[in-house]
Amino acid sequence: MTDHMDIEAWLTRLDLALQPLPEGERQDIVGETRGHLEERVDAGLTSASALAGFGRAEAYARAFLDDYALTQALDSRRSLAMARVLFDFAGRSLVATLGLVGFVVFSATMLGALVCILIKLIRPDLIGLWSGPSGMVLGIADHAGLHDALGNWVYLVLAGLVLVDAVLARFSLIAAVKGVKGREAPIA
Repeated sequence: MTDHMDIEAWLTRLDLALQPLPEGERQDIVGETRGHLEERVDAGLTSASALAGFGRAEAYARAFLDDYALTQALDSRRSLAMARVLFDFAGRSLVATLGLVGFVVFSATMLGALVCILIKLIRPDLIGLWSGPSGMVLGIADHAGLHDALGNWVYLVLAGLVLVDAVLARFSLIAAVKGVKGREAPIA
């Protein structure tokens, strides 16, 4: 009887830890876990031995909560939701960290190109693809000894840069969330 009470107490803690999940999903996880534990006890294990394979209820629930958060972020298709969930995983996943870094780098480059377009609209003489003896610079440059190689075509180059960076930033997020999700799949 004590064996059964230990399992019930563990399942109650599991249910509490799974509170952020929808009711039906939470009941399915607890019910399936109960079945696995009962199978182990029926095979002759004590409740302590059966529970040992599952670890702490809160730690066992973490995989399901993580999977749910990743699925919600992917399903939302919103960049900020995906970035937020990757930020939560960054401390424990290199894939999440790299995805966030890619997102930040591509987003910053995109923002820089947008700012250059705005400045070019206001002050056309400041922005260009400047060429000179020391090389080429896209953006704002000191005009001394430099020639604008593109003129107004710089708008097209900057718009293309915005588009490419937007696609790469989004790809970084989606690939990272899918990568983390593949590694974090719960066992049930």
